[in-house]
Amino acid sequence: MALVDGAFHLHNAATPGSAVTNAIPGAGLGDLMSDASGEEETPTRNPNNDRPSPATNRMPPMIRSLAYSSQSAVAELVSVFPDYQAAALLVDTYFDRVHWFMLIFHQDDFRRRWPKLYRLPNSQTSNFSQDLGFISTFLMVIAIGLQYIGDHRRQLLATYGIDPDKLKERIFSAVRTRLLDIVSVGSLEVVEMCVLLGTYYLYHGAPRLAWPVCGCGLRIAQALGLHRKRSLSPQQSLQKSTAARKQNEAKKRGWWAIYEIETFCSMTYGYPLSIKDSDCDVEPLDPAFNSPIGQSPSSFDEPLTGEATLLSYKYFMSKLSVITKDALSELYNIRLDSAEGSRLHHSTLDPSYAIDRVRTIDMKLRHWHAEVPSRLRWDNMTAADPSYSSPQAVDRDIGASGPVFENHIYQLQALTLKLAYENAKILVHRPLLSYKVVSQSSNSESRDYTEPTPDSMSPFRSSLQTCRAAAMSMAEIASNPIVDLISETYAAAFVSINTFTAGVTLGILSSIDPLGPQSRDTKIGMRRLMGIQEKLKDRSVLAAQGLEILQRLARLMMEKELNVMLDLSKPIELSASRDSEDDNTASGWIEHPRPIETVDSASDPPVSAACTQRSGDTTCPVPGQQSDIPTADPTFLFNMANENDLQYMEDPALSEAIYDFDQALSLYAPRPSVDTEQSYNASLICPPTDEGFPMLEQTWIWGLENIPP
Repeated sequence: MALVDGAFHLHNAATPGSAVTNAIPGAGLGDLMSDASGEEETPTRNPNNDRPSPATNRMPPMIRSLAYSSQSAVAELVSVFPDYQAAALLVDTYFDRVHWFMLIFHQDDFRRRWPKLYRLPNSQTSNFSQDLGFISTFLMVIAIGLQYIGDHRRQLLATYGIDPDKLKERIFSAVRTRLLDIVSVGSLEVVEMCVLLGTYYLYHGAPRLAWPVCGCGLRIAQALGLHRKRSLSPQQSLQKSTAARKQNEAKKRGWWAIYEIETFCSMTYGYPLSIKDSDCDVEPLDPAFNSPIGQSPSSFDEPLTGEATLLSYKYFMSKLSVITKDALSELYNIRLDSAEGSRLHHSTLDPSYAIDRVRTIDMKLRHWHAEVPSRLRWDNMTAADPSYSSPQAVDRDIGASGPVFENHIYQLQALTLKLAYENAKILVHRPLLSYKVVSQSSNSESRDYTEPTPDSMSPFRSSLQTCRAAAMSMAEIASNPIVDLISETYAAAFVSINTFTAGVTLGILSSIDPLGPQSRDTKIGMRRLMGIQEKLKDRSVLAAQGLEILQRLARLMMEKELNVMLDLSKPIELSASRDSEDDNTASGWIEHPRPIETVDSASDPPVSAACTQRSGDTTCPVPGQQSDIPTADPTFLFNMANENDLQYMEDPALSEAIYDFDQALSLYAPRPSVDTEQSYNASLICPPTDEGFPMLEQTWIWGLENIPP
């Protein structure tokens, strides 16, 4: 189509209109190029609603029917608009509670644009099919705002005659009914709508519905070329206007929002990755976009300069998604490419390969953490007082702005970055927990293995301590008042998902050694994580489900601890090793009682000891005090002698713990069978409208299928 367009220009003839060529691949190229340059095409309006325009008459019958469908879709969606005053309140609620977490579009542009929807003459509504994408995005903003109103705003809506629950139901019903009409528009606004609708389903307990909706957004984004950097000539680069730069940033926001949610779905529920990084060359988001002297980074390898902004959060979340996606591809074989996946499947069964990849990706995570500016570091927020005293105070600050609100947003962003980072560490190090060192091969007949010194910790013990430290670190946020405030925001479910992961991690690791010296701290961590879910359960169905599952897991932990305590048939020292002729070669959960180091998460160096030894006993802080967080070697060194000569085997202690965990929950809610050919028990199948307990799907990284053969 580009060649055809050039040929018509060569003969000074008009290019065939979109009505003639819209069924041909590439026919929308001209529109896309115009849009990218910041120019808006003014479509021809039909002043008479009763008769189709001449352009519509020239359309093929099928295309004409699609056009009429689009017009009726606009009319149906506009019919559910609330009163203007109510819409203004809900738009404010979206930007107060949701926008800081998503940052999917420019706030100023959206606020300027949405009131125009109320100024359209009713007689022309059916002709505004080109606005269908933005209308649907506006409705999703309204619907999500309805989800996060407090008592004060609910009372204000009542004065406008609005029943929030009924209005939300009408909006979602209309959007679902007209979803195909909406996605057929294929615009940037449709991508934004798919992200909002998909994340709403994801964060409200319907991941299997969120996944295909986000997939629609991904395909539209790829069709629009949002994953590609547009090449400009030197003259164009010099003449690039502010409007064109803003349009380019809007497209990047749409792409990175899709990238993040796709990666998050894969990480959380084990869904296959749908994006190949090798196909993408789009630039990162520009945190300094609003600054006239800001310089947009050309890649994530280029360090950021300048002060942190509210957009810096999205830059770092996008970069972390790239690292997380790398871990999913390299360590879990979560990819669509069957040939590449087959090769990786055999590679990931090799512990040496897994050790190398974990080391590399862990280093990327640490570099990422070191780059996070101080304004977005959780360590700098823990001592700070929250900007608002209570959720009620947040609810009364409508259309919030200014230093107080900005400080509040930085605190929320720092918390979400903290949880995402700790969760990524668990994801990266989980594969190594399946193994333990058996022996060190040599030319001699001796195959004895020497216990590693503290300076040469085994990779498996290091990964185990890293996972435990990450989970305990997430548990520490329970005492911070900001948790009460985040429950009123769109990030409530995000916090629920990440802290649930931490709870499952502590539960399984505690089951490996129920009477170990770290058992007490683990149980305190579990209790704190359940406390977080308790605070969030009224706002998040995922938190309510997560709390119930963690309570069941805690009972399993205590039952196992009691069984081990009452089993007097073997000495207590053997509890750390389930099969072992080599006590010191176990996975390292407890080889010997040793001090638990603490970590300053800004730099991860050990600074003090939480527990001390006295005559072989371990003394820990008194209950009620904040427990210290254990950590592995801060540089994650696997500097064991002759590392390549080490021989490994499956760690039966972890396998037993995972098996017990799986069995305990197998009858609790629907759960995929390890054997895909086996069908579900008919009594466990949920109705099609009920997803059961999607939180159980989040435990996929601890599934039996991830245990090595």
